[in-house]
Amino acid sequence: MKFFVLLLLLFSSLCFGASSSTTNRLQHAFEEYLGLNFDKQLPGYAVGYFVEGESFIRTEGVRQLGSTEKIDENTVFRLASVSKTFTPAAVAILGNKTLNFDSKITHYLSNLKLSHSEYQSQLTIRHLLSHSSGMMPHSYTNLIEANVPYQKILKQLYKVDFICQPGKCYGYQNVIYSLVGDVITKASNSSYEKIVEDKLFTPLGMQRSSFGLKNFLAEQNRATPHRHVGKGFWKAVVPKRNYYQLSPAAGVNASIKDMMQWLKAQLGHYPQVLTLNTLDTIQQPAIKTTRERAHFKKNSWKSASDPAYALGWRTFKFKGENGFVHHGGWVEGFRVEMVFNRRLDMGMVFLTHSEPRRVSDLVPRFIKLYLETFSIKP
Repeated sequence: MKFFVLLLLLFSSLCFGASSSTTNRLQHAFEEYLGLNFDKQLPGYAVGYFVEGESFIRTEGVRQLGSTEKIDENTVFRLASVSKTFTPAAVAILGNKTLNFDSKITHYLSNLKLSHSEYQSQLTIRHLLSHSSGMMPHSYTNLIEANVPYQKILKQLYKVDFICQPGKCYGYQNVIYSLVGDVITKASNSSYEKIVEDKLFTPLGMQRSSFGLKNFLAEQNRATPHRHVGKGFWKAVVPKRNYYQLSPAAGVNASIKDMMQWLKAQLGHYPQVLTLNTLDTIQQPAIKTTRERAHFKKNSWKSASDPAYALGWRTFKFKGENGFVHHGGWVEGFRVEMVFNRRLDMGMVFLTHSEPRRVSDLVPRFIKLYLETFSIKP
Protein backbone atom coordinates (compact mmCIF):
# COMPACT_ATOMS: atom_id res chain seq x y z
CA MET A 1 0.00 0.00 0.00
CA LYS A 2 2.82 2.37 0.93
CA PHE A 3 4.46 1.63 -2.40
CA PHE A 4 1.38 2.77 -4.32
CA VAL A 5 1.06 5.93 -2.19
CA LEU A 6 4.70 6.80 -2.85
CA LEU A 7 4.25 6.08 -6.54
CA LEU A 8 1.22 8.38 -6.64
CA LEU A 9 3.10 11.15 -4.85
CA LEU A 10 6.03 10.79 -7.24
CA PHE A 11 3.72 10.92 -10.26
CA SER A 12 1.96 14.02 -8.92
CA SER A 13 5.29 15.69 -8.21
CA LEU A 14 6.53 14.98 -11.71
CA CYS A 15 3.32 16.30 -13.28
CA PHE A 16 3.33 19.44 -11.13
CA GLY A 17 6.99 20.02 -11.80
CA ALA A 18 6.46 19.75 -15.56
CA SER A 19 3.55 22.16 -15.46
CA SER A 20 5.45 24.60 -13.26
CA SER A 21 8.46 24.44 -15.55
CA THR A 22 6.31 25.18 -18.59
CA THR A 23 4.65 28.10 -16.82
CA ASN A 24 8.07 29.44 -15.86
CA ARG A 25 9.14 29.33 -19.50
CA LEU A 26 6.09 31.33 -20.54
CA GLN A 27 6.67 33.83 -17.74
CA HIS A 28 10.30 34.28 -18.75
CA ALA A 29 9.48 34.67 -22.46
CA PHE A 30 6.61 37.12 -21.92
CA GLU A 31 8.41 39.27 -19.39
CA GLU A 32 11.50 39.34 -21.58
CA TYR A 33 9.27 40.68 -24.39
CA LEU A 34 7.79 43.29 -22.02
CA GLY A 35 11.24 44.34 -20.85
CA LEU A 36 12.56 44.83 -24.37
CA ASN A 37 9.51 46.65 -25.72
CA PHE A 38 7.91 48.57 -22.85
CA ASP A 39 10.05 48.98 -19.71
CA LYS A 40 12.24 51.87 -20.90
CA GLN A 41 9.93 53.20 -23.60
CA LEU A 42 6.89 54.04 -21.42
CA PRO A 43 6.27 56.08 -18.27
CA GLY A 44 4.96 52.84 -16.76
CA TYR A 45 2.44 50.02 -16.93
CA ALA A 46 0.78 47.20 -15.03
CA VAL A 47 0.19 43.76 -16.52
CA GLY A 48 -1.45 40.66 -15.12
CA TYR A 49 -1.88 37.20 -16.59
CA PHE A 50 -3.45 33.94 -15.51
CA VAL A 51 -2.19 30.53 -16.67
CA GLU A 52 -2.29 27.04 -15.22
CA GLY A 53 -4.33 28.24 -12.24
CA GLU A 54 -1.76 30.86 -11.24
CA SER A 55 -1.92 34.65 -11.32
CA PHE A 56 1.08 36.80 -12.17
CA ILE A 57 1.31 40.59 -11.84
CA ARG A 58 4.15 42.80 -13.05
CA THR A 59 4.32 46.57 -12.58
CA GLU A 60 6.90 48.97 -13.98
CA GLY A 61 7.57 52.69 -13.90
CA VAL A 62 6.11 55.64 -12.07
CA ARG A 63 2.61 57.04 -11.72
CA GLN A 64 3.75 60.33 -13.28
CA LEU A 65 6.99 61.27 -15.02
CA GLY A 66 9.12 63.38 -12.71
CA SER A 67 7.70 61.62 -9.64
CA THR A 68 9.30 58.83 -7.62
CA GLU A 69 5.96 57.19 -6.78
CA LYS A 70 5.99 53.74 -8.30
CA ILE A 71 3.12 51.97 -9.99
CA ASP A 72 1.96 49.01 -7.92
CA GLU A 73 -0.84 46.43 -8.12
CA ASN A 74 -3.31 48.91 -6.58
CA THR A 75 -2.56 51.86 -8.88
CA VAL A 76 -5.77 52.92 -10.62
CA PHE A 77 -5.96 53.44 -14.39
CA ARG A 78 -8.80 54.39 -16.71
CA LEU A 79 -10.24 51.41 -18.59
CA ALA A 80 -11.69 53.40 -21.53
CA SER A 81 -13.67 51.02 -23.78
CA VAL A 82 -12.86 47.95 -21.68
CA SER A 83 -15.59 49.49 -19.49
CA LYS A 84 -18.03 48.07 -22.06
CA THR A 85 -17.38 44.56 -20.76
CA PHE A 86 -19.20 45.27 -17.48
CA THR A 87 -22.45 46.33 -19.16
CA PRO A 88 -23.72 42.94 -20.44
CA ALA A 89 -22.84 41.41 -17.07
CA ALA A 90 -25.06 43.99 -15.35
CA VAL A 91 -27.94 43.16 -17.72
CA ALA A 92 -27.52 39.44 -17.06
CA ILE A 93 -27.49 39.87 -13.28
CA LEU A 94 -30.69 41.93 -13.38
CA GLY A 95 -32.25 39.61 -15.93
CA ASN A 96 -35.90 38.66 -15.58
CA LYS A 97 -38.91 38.16 -17.83
CA THR A 98 -39.09 41.84 -18.76
CA LEU A 99 -35.40 42.80 -18.71
CA ASN A 100 -33.14 40.54 -20.75
CA PHE A 101 -30.90 40.73 -23.77
CA ASP A 102 -33.89 40.54 -26.13
CA SER A 103 -35.88 43.26 -24.39
CA LYS A 104 -37.00 46.10 -26.66
CA ILE A 105 -35.43 49.39 -25.64
CA THR A 106 -38.62 51.29 -26.50
CA HIS A 107 -40.23 49.58 -23.50
CA TYR A 108 -37.89 51.55 -21.22
CA LEU A 109 -36.87 54.60 -23.27
CA SER A 110 -40.22 55.88 -24.47
CA ASN A 111 -38.92 59.44 -24.97
CA LEU A 112 -36.11 58.36 -27.30
CA LYS A 113 -36.64 59.43 -30.92
CA LEU A 114 -34.68 57.87 -33.77
CA SER A 115 -34.77 58.48 -37.52
CA HIS A 116 -36.52 55.23 -38.48
CA SER A 117 -39.53 54.41 -36.32
CA GLU A 118 -39.87 50.81 -37.54
CA TYR A 119 -36.21 50.03 -36.88
CA GLN A 120 -36.39 51.79 -33.53
CA SER A 121 -39.26 49.51 -32.51
CA GLN A 122 -37.08 46.48 -33.34
CA LEU A 123 -34.03 47.55 -31.34
CA THR A 124 -33.11 45.27 -28.44
CA ILE A 125 -30.48 45.39 -25.74
CA ARG A 126 -28.65 42.64 -27.63
CA HIS A 127 -28.40 44.88 -30.69
CA LEU A 128 -26.86 47.69 -28.64
CA LEU A 129 -24.39 45.45 -26.81
CA SER A 130 -23.23 43.79 -30.04
CA HIS A 131 -22.92 47.05 -32.00
CA SER A 132 -25.52 45.79 -34.44
CA SER A 133 -28.07 48.57 -33.98
CA GLY A 134 -27.86 49.34 -37.70
CA MET A 135 -27.11 53.01 -37.03
CA MET A 136 -24.21 54.91 -38.55
CA PRO A 137 -20.96 53.72 -36.87
CA HIS A 138 -19.60 56.00 -34.14
CA SER A 139 -22.82 58.02 -34.09
CA TYR A 140 -21.98 61.36 -32.48
CA THR A 141 -18.63 60.21 -31.10
CA ASN A 142 -17.46 63.56 -32.50
CA LEU A 143 -19.78 65.35 -30.07
CA ILE A 144 -18.40 63.34 -27.15
CA GLU A 145 -14.91 64.35 -28.30
CA ALA A 146 -16.14 67.95 -28.19
CA ASN A 147 -17.44 67.38 -24.64
CA VAL A 148 -21.09 68.00 -25.56
CA PRO A 149 -23.29 66.74 -22.67
CA TYR A 150 -24.65 63.22 -23.15
CA GLN A 151 -28.27 64.23 -22.49
CA LYS A 152 -28.01 66.93 -25.15
CA ILE A 153 -26.64 64.41 -27.63
CA LEU A 154 -29.56 62.04 -27.01
CA LYS A 155 -31.96 64.74 -28.16
CA GLN A 156 -30.17 64.83 -31.53
CA LEU A 157 -30.11 61.09 -32.22
CA TYR A 158 -33.17 61.40 -34.46
CA LYS A 159 -30.85 62.98 -37.04
CA VAL A 160 -28.64 59.86 -37.31
CA ASP A 161 -29.35 57.55 -40.26
CA PHE A 162 -29.72 53.80 -40.08
CA ILE A 163 -27.49 52.05 -42.61
CA CYS A 164 -29.17 48.66 -42.18
CA GLN A 165 -31.90 46.87 -40.26
CA PRO A 166 -31.01 46.12 -36.61
CA GLY A 167 -29.02 42.90 -36.34
CA LYS A 168 -27.87 42.92 -39.97
CA CYS A 169 -24.58 44.84 -39.84
CA TYR A 170 -21.81 45.81 -37.44
CA GLY A 171 -21.10 49.43 -36.49
CA TYR A 172 -19.11 50.32 -33.37
CA GLN A 173 -20.80 52.77 -31.00
CA ASN A 174 -20.21 54.69 -27.79
CA VAL A 175 -23.29 56.87 -27.38
CA ILE A 176 -25.71 54.21 -28.65
CA TYR A 177 -24.04 51.56 -26.48
CA SER A 178 -24.56 53.75 -23.42
CA LEU A 179 -28.33 53.62 -23.88
CA VAL A 180 -28.13 50.24 -22.13
CA GLY A 181 -27.17 52.07 -18.96
CA ASP A 182 -30.30 54.20 -19.27
CA VAL A 183 -32.37 51.03 -19.70
CA ILE A 184 -30.83 49.48 -16.58
CA THR A 185 -31.44 52.63 -14.57
CA LYS A 186 -35.08 52.72 -15.69
CA ALA A 187 -35.64 49.01 -15.05
CA SER A 188 -33.97 48.83 -11.64
CA ASN A 189 -34.89 52.16 -10.07
CA SER A 190 -31.20 52.49 -9.31
CA SER A 191 -28.30 54.01 -11.22
CA TYR A 192 -26.31 51.89 -13.65
CA GLU A 193 -23.17 52.69 -11.68
CA LYS A 194 -24.70 51.53 -8.37
CA ILE A 195 -25.82 48.24 -9.93
CA VAL A 196 -22.30 47.49 -11.21
CA GLU A 197 -20.72 48.50 -7.91
CA ASP A 198 -23.09 46.37 -5.81
CA LYS A 199 -23.44 43.36 -8.10
CA LEU A 200 -19.95 43.15 -9.64
CA PHE A 201 -17.26 45.26 -7.99
CA THR A 202 -18.15 44.38 -4.39
CA PRO A 203 -18.72 40.61 -4.67
CA LEU A 204 -15.59 40.24 -6.81
CA GLY A 205 -13.48 42.19 -4.31
CA MET A 206 -12.64 44.93 -6.83
CA GLN A 207 -11.93 47.41 -4.08
CA ARG A 208 -10.25 50.13 -6.15
CA SER A 209 -12.76 50.12 -8.99
CA SER A 210 -15.06 53.09 -9.55
CA PHE A 211 -16.83 55.26 -12.10
CA GLY A 212 -16.13 58.77 -13.24
CA LEU A 213 -13.55 61.53 -13.16
CA LYS A 214 -14.37 62.65 -9.61
CA ASN A 215 -13.61 59.21 -8.19
CA PHE A 216 -10.50 58.90 -10.34
CA LEU A 217 -9.10 62.20 -9.05
CA ALA A 218 -10.00 61.27 -5.47
CA GLU A 219 -7.80 58.18 -5.71
CA GLN A 220 -4.33 59.04 -4.36
CA ASN A 221 -2.74 55.97 -5.97
CA ARG A 222 -3.68 56.80 -9.56
CA ALA A 223 -1.83 56.84 -12.86
CA THR A 224 -1.55 60.26 -14.49
CA PRO A 225 -2.20 60.16 -18.27
CA HIS A 226 0.69 60.92 -20.63
CA ARG A 227 0.61 62.06 -24.24
CA HIS A 228 3.36 61.36 -26.76
CA VAL A 229 5.19 64.57 -27.70
CA GLY A 230 8.10 63.20 -29.73
CA LYS A 231 10.25 60.16 -30.24
CA GLY A 232 10.71 58.63 -26.81
CA PHE A 233 9.21 61.61 -24.98
CA TRP A 234 5.98 61.80 -22.98
CA LYS A 235 4.17 64.66 -21.28
CA ALA A 236 1.75 64.38 -18.38
CA VAL A 237 -1.71 65.76 -19.24
CA VAL A 238 -4.92 66.49 -17.36
CA PRO A 239 -7.47 63.63 -17.64
CA LYS A 240 -10.48 64.62 -19.72
CA ARG A 241 -14.09 64.38 -18.66
CA ASN A 242 -15.70 63.76 -22.06
CA TYR A 243 -15.79 59.94 -22.28
CA TYR A 244 -16.48 59.65 -18.56
CA GLN A 245 -20.03 60.78 -19.45
CA LEU A 246 -20.57 57.35 -20.96
CA SER A 247 -20.36 55.09 -17.93
CA PRO A 248 -21.46 51.90 -19.74
CA ALA A 249 -19.06 52.53 -22.64
CA ALA A 250 -15.99 54.18 -21.12
CA GLY A 251 -16.50 55.18 -17.49
CA VAL A 252 -14.67 52.62 -15.31
CA ASN A 253 -11.45 53.05 -13.32
CA ALA A 254 -9.60 50.02 -11.91
CA SER A 255 -6.27 48.64 -10.75
CA ILE A 256 -4.49 45.61 -12.20
CA LYS A 257 -5.31 43.69 -9.03
CA ASP A 258 -9.00 44.38 -9.60
CA MET A 259 -8.77 43.51 -13.27
CA MET A 260 -7.29 40.13 -12.44
CA GLN A 261 -10.49 39.47 -10.50
CA TRP A 262 -12.51 40.53 -13.55
CA LEU A 263 -10.40 38.26 -15.73
CA LYS A 264 -10.98 35.26 -13.49
CA ALA A 265 -14.71 36.03 -13.36
CA GLN A 266 -14.79 35.92 -17.18
CA LEU A 267 -12.97 32.58 -17.08
CA GLY A 268 -15.72 31.16 -14.87
CA HIS A 269 -13.92 31.15 -11.52
CA TYR A 270 -16.68 33.11 -9.75
CA PRO A 271 -19.92 31.36 -10.80
CA GLN A 272 -21.71 32.84 -7.78
CA VAL A 273 -21.33 36.22 -9.49
CA LEU A 274 -21.35 35.31 -13.20
CA THR A 275 -22.76 31.88 -14.01
CA LEU A 276 -21.35 29.73 -16.78
CA ASN A 277 -24.64 30.17 -18.69
CA THR A 278 -24.25 33.93 -18.45
CA LEU A 279 -20.67 33.74 -19.72
CA ASP A 280 -21.77 31.48 -22.58
CA THR A 281 -24.35 34.05 -23.63
CA ILE A 282 -22.12 37.11 -23.29
CA GLN A 283 -19.11 35.57 -25.02
CA GLN A 284 -21.02 34.02 -27.94
CA PRO A 285 -20.29 35.79 -31.26
CA ALA A 286 -23.33 37.86 -32.24
CA ILE A 287 -22.31 39.71 -35.40
CA LYS A 288 -19.46 39.19 -37.84
CA THR A 289 -17.03 41.99 -38.47
CA THR A 290 -13.81 42.41 -40.45
CA ARG A 291 -10.15 42.35 -39.47
CA GLU A 292 -9.87 46.07 -40.15
CA ARG A 293 -12.96 47.03 -38.15
CA ALA A 294 -11.83 44.75 -35.32
CA HIS A 295 -8.49 46.63 -35.30
CA PHE A 296 -6.60 43.48 -36.30
CA LYS A 297 -4.75 45.34 -39.03
CA LYS A 298 -1.13 44.93 -38.01
CA ASN A 299 1.09 42.12 -39.26
CA SER A 300 1.24 40.70 -35.74
CA TRP A 301 -2.48 39.87 -36.02
CA LYS A 302 -2.13 37.85 -39.24
CA SER A 303 -2.84 34.60 -37.35
CA ALA A 304 -6.23 35.92 -36.15
CA SER A 305 -9.34 34.88 -38.07
CA ASP A 306 -13.16 34.92 -37.87
CA PRO A 307 -13.43 38.26 -36.04
CA ALA A 308 -16.83 38.93 -34.53
CA TYR A 309 -18.44 40.97 -31.78
CA ALA A 310 -20.27 39.24 -28.94
CA LEU A 311 -21.97 41.23 -26.13
CA GLY A 312 -19.44 43.78 -24.91
CA TRP A 313 -16.53 41.66 -26.21
CA ARG A 314 -14.72 40.88 -29.44
CA THR A 315 -14.12 37.24 -30.38
CA PHE A 316 -11.71 35.56 -32.80
CA LYS A 317 -9.68 32.46 -33.58
CA PHE A 318 -5.89 32.49 -33.42
CA LYS A 319 -3.86 30.03 -35.46
CA GLY A 320 -7.10 28.09 -35.80
CA GLU A 321 -7.60 27.88 -32.04
CA ASN A 322 -11.17 28.88 -31.15
CA GLY A 323 -12.53 30.74 -28.16
CA PHE A 324 -10.43 33.89 -27.80
CA VAL A 325 -12.27 36.87 -26.31
CA HIS A 326 -10.81 40.36 -26.28
CA HIS A 327 -11.38 44.06 -25.85
CA GLY A 328 -9.14 47.09 -26.02
CA GLY A 329 -9.51 50.62 -24.74
CA TRP A 330 -8.01 53.97 -25.69
CA VAL A 331 -8.64 57.48 -24.43
CA GLU A 332 -6.12 60.29 -24.30
CA GLY A 333 -3.25 59.15 -22.10
CA PHE A 334 -4.37 55.55 -21.55
CA ARG A 335 -4.26 52.23 -23.39
CA VAL A 336 -5.81 48.98 -22.14
CA GLU A 337 -5.87 45.44 -23.53
CA MET A 338 -7.62 42.35 -22.17
CA VAL A 339 -7.79 38.87 -23.70
CA PHE A 340 -8.72 35.40 -22.48
CA ASN A 341 -9.77 31.92 -23.51
CA ARG A 342 -12.10 29.98 -21.21
CA ARG A 343 -11.32 26.56 -22.68
CA LEU A 344 -7.61 27.11 -22.12
CA ASP A 345 -8.27 28.85 -18.78
CA MET A 346 -5.82 31.62 -19.56
CA GLY A 347 -5.83 35.36 -20.05
CA MET A 348 -3.99 38.66 -19.78
CA VAL A 349 -4.71 42.31 -18.90
CA PHE A 350 -2.45 45.27 -19.68
CA LEU A 351 -2.88 48.83 -18.38
CA THR A 352 -0.73 51.83 -19.24
CA HIS A 353 -1.04 55.59 -18.71
CA SER A 354 0.38 56.38 -22.14
CA GLU A 355 -0.54 55.72 -25.78
CA PRO A 356 2.14 53.52 -27.38
CA ARG A 357 1.23 52.08 -30.77
CA ARG A 358 3.17 48.91 -30.01
CA VAL A 359 0.48 47.93 -27.49
CA SER A 360 -1.44 46.71 -30.54
CA ASP A 361 1.11 43.88 -30.82
CA LEU A 362 0.75 42.80 -27.20
CA VAL A 363 -2.30 40.53 -27.40
CA PRO A 364 -1.19 38.46 -30.41
CA ARG A 365 2.32 38.17 -28.95
CA PHE A 366 1.00 36.86 -25.62
CA ILE A 367 -1.27 34.33 -27.34
CA LYS A 368 1.51 33.19 -29.66
CA LEU A 369 3.92 32.68 -26.75
CA TYR A 370 1.25 30.79 -24.81
CA LEU A 371 0.37 28.43 -27.66
CA GLU A 372 4.02 27.76 -28.47
CA THR A 373 5.07 27.25 -24.85
CA PHE A 374 2.30 24.77 -24.12
CA SER A 375 2.57 23.17 -27.58
CA ILE A 376 -1.14 23.67 -28.26
CA LYS A 377 -2.32 22.87 -31.76
CA PRO A 378 -5.89 23.29 -33.06
